[in-house]
Amino acid sequence: MSTSANITQAEALWFPLVKKFYQTYYPSGKPNKSEPLWVIKQGPTIIAAVRIKPFVDCQLMTGLVTHPEYRQQGYGSTLLDALRSEFEHIPSFCLNQPELIPFYQQHDFVLVQDEHSLPDDIQGRLRRYRVKQPELVAMVYQGATR
Repeated sequence: MSTSANITQAEALWFPLVKKFYQTYYPSGKPNKSEPLWVIKQGPTIIAAVRIKPFVDCQLMTGLVTHPEYRQQGYGSTLLDALRSEFEHIPSFCLNQPELIPFYQQHDFVLVQDEHSLPDDIQGRLRRYRVKQPELVAMVYQGATR
């Protein structure tokens, strides 16, 4: 990964750029101005982005996407590592495809064994998302307890 990459929480001014990034590379990941967005930028180029959807008693890390030209270079890992402190102060979840389990496990997310134990907000999203993606799994961040 280039040392000139800049990891930062996206400012409101950047929202149109981040929205276009998602529309181009991950159309189902619709950013919301009220949600924290974290990006890796290199100059004016957004290389990777992730959203954190806050709820009352938890948060959902969602929409982790890397520009296709920069994939498999560690940008997703770098972004997750930079967000560890964000994940440690409140229960943090992600919903993803089974093939991504090893990637998230490297970043201290573990499979949720009992989906009935999920907070209502996460359970509801998981049910809705499974309509189109039935194999989706829920994971929770466990880094703070290690």
